Amino acid sequence: MKRFIVFLSVFSLLACFAAAPALAADNIKVGAAFALSGSIAVYGEGFKKCVDLAVEEINAKGGIKGKKIEIVYEDNKSNPKDCVSAVRKLISVDRVPVIFGPAGSSNFMAAAPVAQESRVVMLSAQGTAEKLTQAGKYIFRIIPSNSKQGQRLAKLAFDQGYRRLPVMYINNDWGLDLKDGFVTSFRKMGGVVTDIIPFDEKKTDYRTELLRAAKGNPRAIVNLTYINEGAVQFKQAYELGIKTQWLCGSAARAPKMVELAGKAAEGVMGTYPSVPQDTKAYQAFKGAYKKKYGNDKIPIFGDYNYDMVYLSARAIEKGGYTAEGIRKALPAVSKGYYGVTGDKTFDRQRGMEKADIGIWIVKGGKIEDYKK
Repeated sequence: MKRFIVFLSVFSLLACFAAAPALAADNIKVGAAFALSGSIAVYGEGFKKCVDLAVEEINAKGGIKGKKIEIVYEDNKSNPKDCVSAVRKLISVDRVPVIFGPAGSSNFMAAAPVAQESRVVMLSAQGTAEKLTQAGKYIFRIIPSNSKQGQRLAKLAFDQGYRRLPVMYINNDWGLDLKDGFVTSFRKMGGVVTDIIPFDEKKTDYRTELLRAAKGNPRAIVNLTYINEGAVQFKQAYELGIKTQWLCGSAARAPKMVELAGKAAEGVMGTYPSVPQDTKAYQAFKGAYKKKYGNDKIPIFGDYNYDMVYLSARAIEKGGYTAEGIRKALPAVSKGYYGVTGDKTFDRQRGMEKADIGIWIVKGGKIEDYKK
C-alpha cells in the first residue's frame, strides 16, 4: 500500500512538471533586459512602467490571437558585462524569440552580438548611437540615430548666436557619437569648439571638468550627459557660480533630472527625437499612464518603449512566435504604422526612416518644447 501511495505521489509530481511547459505555452513571452538597479536604473524603472502599460492594454483586448503577453524582466545592473549575462539568460533559459534591449548605447552594443549570434530579435527604444544596428539583421531600433540630433544641436547653438563654445560629453558610445556629430556640424557652420572634455559615468564630483569648461566664461556649454550625471553637474555648476547656457542631448530630457537638480536645471536646453504630443494617440497614452500611475510625467523614452511593445505585438501576430518570423514581419508591420511617437517605418539599416528632432527647455521646473 505504501509503495502504491509513493508511486501515486511521484506520478502526480511528474504530471505537474509535464504540464508546466503547456501552461507556459499559453503566454507569449518577451524578454526585457532592463536596468532595474545600478547607475541608470532611473531609465529602466521608467521603461518598465510604459512596457507594463502597453502589455496590460493589449492583454485586455484579447492579447495576440487569444494568448497573453508576458514580459520576462532581467536586471542588467546598468553595465555592459551584466547586460550580456541578462541577454544570454533570456535566450538560453527563458527561450524568448525577442528581447527589449538595454538602455545606453554601449550596453546595448555589448549585448547585441549575443542576440545576433543566437538569431534572436533585439530592439532598442533608446539607443541612438550610429553603430547600434550594425551587429546584424536581428537588431532593430525604433528611435532616431545621433546623426540628425548632432546636426540639430549644432543648428540650435548657431541659431542662439553661439560661435565659440566647449563641449563636455559622457565617455561612452552614445556620448562620443553625439559629440562627433555636433562638432563636425558646428565646425562646418563656421563655429569654433574651444575645448572637448570627456567625463566618466557614476561620479559624484565633476568640479574639475566644470571649471575647465567654464574657463573664459563661455556664453554656452554643450553638455552631452545622462540624468544622474547631469543633475550633479548642474547643481555643482550652480554652486560654483558658473553662469552659462547649457545645451544638451536627449538623454538629459527627463523629469527625474529636473527633480534631482532642482533650480540648477532651470533654463537648460537640448535636442531630442521629437514626439507629436498634441495627437489623439499621444493624449490617450498620456491619459492611460496617468490613470495607472497617478501622474502624467512620462518617463524619458517611455513613449518609445510603449510603441516598441505594440510594434512587437504586431510582428508576432503577423509573423508568428518565432525569432525568424518576427524579424521578417517587423519591416512590414512598421511601414506606415503611427505609434504615439510617430511614424515607425524602418529603413534598410533597421532604424527609423523618418525622424523629427525637436528642442526642449526646462522652464518653471518643467520640461517643455522650446518656442522662440
